Amino acid sequence: MEKTKFKVESGIQLLTRLSTKKTIVDNFYPNLFQTSPKSGEVIEIFSNRSCSFLLIDMITEAVLPIKFGGAEIGVLILNTDGHISLQALTASLQNKLHTQYNFGLREDDCGKVLNDVIKNIFILDVFDATELYTTFQNLENILTKHNISLCVIDTLTAFYWSEQSFKITKMDIYLRNLLHIVQKAVQGHKVTMLYTRPEYFNSSKDLLENTEVCADVPTAKKVNFRIRIYQNEDETFTATVTTSSDVTRKNFKIEFNKISWL
Repeated sequence: MEKTKFKVESGIQLLTRLSTKKTIVDNFYPNLFQTSPKSGEVIEIFSNRSCSFLLIDMITEAVLPIKFGGAEIGVLILNTDGHISLQALTASLQNKLHTQYNFGLREDDCGKVLNDVIKNIFILDVFDATELYTTFQNLENILTKHNISLCVIDTLTAFYWSEQSFKITKMDIYLRNLLHIVQKAVQGHKVTMLYTRPEYFNSSKDLLENTEVCADVPTAKKVNFRIRIYQNEDETFTATVTTSSDVTRKNFKIEFNKISWL
């Protein structure tokens, strides 16, 4: 019988590999963020409609090489609503790379860059609450194995109603508990977290305060960026970005499946 080979990694090797992750995601979606999110910070996006069009654009810019206007990081996606697909991400990447033709990027080079970039995207489809909690329990193993700097969960509250029985958990408490579980799983890994929720799903305003979530997660933060997306009467969209100290508004439109910032 052929012996199974195991790759043993020392503590020093692990710390060295984890230290290669960026504590500040440079050039991460500057159209929306005045200051790039730091390691351990949390971004909440909510709307009365799907935010997938914005998420796909954010993810593709996150994984693109810096020289092509991206942040060049690894992204883990927990896909609970089924709105994000590799096909949609690939199409968005191709569109963004094609704009580089003006800078001398040839078609062969575009294909090579695309293949390299896709390797930094990890999509986990989650179909029920049991799978969601199982995935949370395995987050540390996933983050240890792969060089991931951004974790995206669309939608964090997808299974709220299926988890309710005779006693209904308040929406803000449910959301806070999920944040606690995720942050506890990823602490120690230099990861920025981004999640979405429906606009009707209540979320306490004090989540924006920069305080501890729970005593046994001393490094955990609450929401650092809260982004509300809504559509205007003229068919454009507005993104309101709220932090504990500032509020900014950015307008954009969607044409030919592309986001154009105004």
